[in-house]
Amino acid sequence: MSAQPNPAQAIVIDKPFVLAQLRASRDMFLNSFAGISEEQSHLKPAPDRWSVLETIEHLTTAEGIQLKLISTQRTPRPADAPNREGAFLHMIPNRTNKMESPEIAKPIGRFATLAEATEQFKKTRAGTIQFLEQYTDDLRASEVKHPHPAAGMLSICEMLVAMAMHAKRHAAQIEEIRNTLPLNTTAKGQS
Repeated sequence: MSAQPNPAQAIVIDKPFVLAQLRASRDMFLNSFAGISEEQSHLKPAPDRWSVLETIEHLTTAEGIQLKLISTQRTPRPADAPNREGAFLHMIPNRTNKMESPEIAKPIGRFATLAEATEQFKKTRAGTIQFLEQYTDDLRASEVKHPHPAAGMLSICEMLVAMAMHAKRHAAQIEEIRNTLPLNTTAKGQS
């Protein structure tokens, strides 16, 4: 018996792919809290869990930090450094393994309203997309130290993939919040 060819094609993680992931995860994240009221955005599923607004704050803060790092703190990457983009595509959005946020990205009330947080996320993600659109160097030739101690040094490509997948992770978290709290009486919950 001969082995059957694997019909799954290898994913090519290049600039167009990463741009598509950043745009798709932006839309997924924004859609995850569409229709949630200001009041609902402050509700927590448990005292030790984040609200929708806090989740948006965390993601927006983390992405702003990461964008600053890749814009200003790049150093040459060793040629033998592993490429982990493929692993990040699968690991980061998976919420079965909880991770503690670094203190610098924890929610502390940076945004007074849902609208303010949403606009800042849109602005930050637009900056990330613009950075990549204008970036002309090899995405794997430079690296930065990720703010989460579990990540270590990441290539620019890895960081951008992580940023896109981080938004997917927190879109799933907001869906969990919606399913825990009585938030599905909105138009979003009727879909």
